[in-house]
Amino acid sequence: METNKKKLTKVLMKVLPTIQPPKIQKTSEWISNGVVKFVDGPNMGLDWVPFSFQREPMDIAQERRTKKIVLQSCSQLLKTTVLQSIAFNLMANDPCNFAFGSSSESEVKKFKDGKFLPAIETSEVLKHLVTDKNDKNAANNSKQTQMVNGTFVYWLNLNTPGNLRGITCRVVLLDEASTVSITEEGSPIKLAEARTSTFGDDALVVISSTPLYKDDLINSEYNLSDKRRWFVTHTCGHEYTFEWEQVAFEFKQLENGRAIPDSTTTRLICPHCQEEIDEHTRHQMIDNGRWVATNQDGEPGVVGYQISRMYSPLNTITEMVSKFADALYNFNLQTFYNNELGLPYEDEYQKELDILQLESLREDEFNIHKIPEDTLGICISVDQQNDRCEASILGFDEKNIYVLGHEFFYGHDCTKIESQAWKDLDTFCRKDFRSIDGRIVPTLAVFVDSSNGNATDTVKKFTARWAKYHPIKGSSSTTGDLFKRSTQAGYELQILNVHDQKNTIRKLLNLMLSTEAENAPIQLRFSSTLPSDYFEQLSAEELKPAGGKLVWRLKKGQKRNEALDCLVYGLTAISYAQSQLGTQPFRKLREHKAKSLPQKINKPEESQPTQSTRRSRRTGVGSNWFGKT
Repeated sequence: METNKKKLTKVLMKVLPTIQPPKIQKTSEWISNGVVKFVDGPNMGLDWVPFSFQREPMDIAQERRTKKIVLQSCSQLLKTTVLQSIAFNLMANDPCNFAFGSSSESEVKKFKDGKFLPAIETSEVLKHLVTDKNDKNAANNSKQTQMVNGTFVYWLNLNTPGNLRGITCRVVLLDEASTVSITEEGSPIKLAEARTSTFGDDALVVISSTPLYKDDLINSEYNLSDKRRWFVTHTCGHEYTFEWEQVAFEFKQLENGRAIPDSTTTRLICPHCQEEIDEHTRHQMIDNGRWVATNQDGEPGVVGYQISRMYSPLNTITEMVSKFADALYNFNLQTFYNNELGLPYEDEYQKELDILQLESLREDEFNIHKIPEDTLGICISVDQQNDRCEASILGFDEKNIYVLGHEFFYGHDCTKIESQAWKDLDTFCRKDFRSIDGRIVPTLAVFVDSSNGNATDTVKKFTARWAKYHPIKGSSSTTGDLFKRSTQAGYELQILNVHDQKNTIRKLLNLMLSTEAENAPIQLRFSSTLPSDYFEQLSAEELKPAGGKLVWRLKKGQKRNEALDCLVYGLTAISYAQSQLGTQPFRKLREHKAKSLPQKINKPEESQPTQSTRRSRRTGVGSNWFGKT
């Protein structure tokens, strides 16, 4: 007969596994014991065993001094494995409310239904921790998943600020942060971090993403961290990080005359001893590597990790060179930098312009009263403001675009056609512009902005006065034709791809400031008579990430960009005018120039044979493009 003591001992032995604290062990050690299996990728069906460089990022989440972990990585190598490992460990060994957020509802659903829940369902350890989806007493829906112990996993769309309110959790896991947009309510990352504020030192935020652009959300967070890199040691004893510059290859010629890297000639070179590193040695170096902090000035408690596919045991350097060749051929280096190197891509358009250097581009040799002799045509662009119209006058030939002047036409309430500004603008645009040798340079097109909704009808009436006037409107799209005819508004309108033209302007400006300016196929030149703040306005915008792409936005503190807008419209007007002249516009312009008779300026008229040259009036209807009104 069992005594009460034995009975009590039996009961205690049965309940002991449920009341004793879990074994203290690192996340990487725990999850490597067959707890869960991979449900996708090349390791599908295999035990969840992290690579050597994946272990520290998931283990450091258990340290109380860690406040934030930033994972800036190439695709399919570090982020998702670390995020899921941390989440699984929380569920099994450190239960609490935690949240997972991504850039869109579809991304959240893709992670939840394609990776997270399937992995749990195949795990004997984890599947009993989640309530049944058919349990009416459990609060399971698209926004949350309830655990058996009463804790929750919250699913957040970072681009919907309303999702970030009303929840409290100790841990927040964020993915694809680079494609998240900052709204009027602030950074979604900061809003998500605020959900953990009541937990003090126990709170943890993990932010991960493949970077897109310099200073996007993930890159900004990484720059505030201690910037850890995976250092490897070669057989020569040199410790360093793998960089793309260490990859050598030869180029091969294609039939179309272009050359791309030949992946069959790929070699990975040690930067110290210059010895070639084979794949077996690379794998050994990766497995024996270590994370080293490279930024001693990082924010306390913020740990950052950056890694490229050069460290992947699942890919070869030869495969990377093939992808690099494809990116070069298709002019898509950004994808290679982001997805393969795990680095933000900074192109020439994002480089900051030096105002003093821009000022040095002013030239005294030309203006609207001294138009260069080789100028073939004039285009004018107009930006409408409430109290004025601003107009840039551009001249051009095959190799030069001259910004001859920027004029102001003031009037009361320019949203009304009766304003004096429109009368003065009309008079100015119809005047004869003469080159320094007295030749009339034809005005080919005048683009007038109609984006101001209050002045749309006014611009419509104004542009109806002369065939060379064209109402325009900028498109919000970053793709598409440079200009496109539209009649949706009930009248003919040119829709401009202002984003693409701003890219072109930035490229031309960078070229003019470089040592290769003299060799540029097109030179953008500026008159010294332009307003004193012209270049400040010309550089008033910068590329900012929005919705996973770069868009031009006013810099913080800048209010005026009319000069930039006018240059955008003016350059597009030149392209439009050339398109109207057929396949050989410059030939036609040169022929017209040859037929034009120069007129002496500010000199006594010499006696000429009795023969009058009749000037064509600009108010009638002409028979060709140059005289058309």
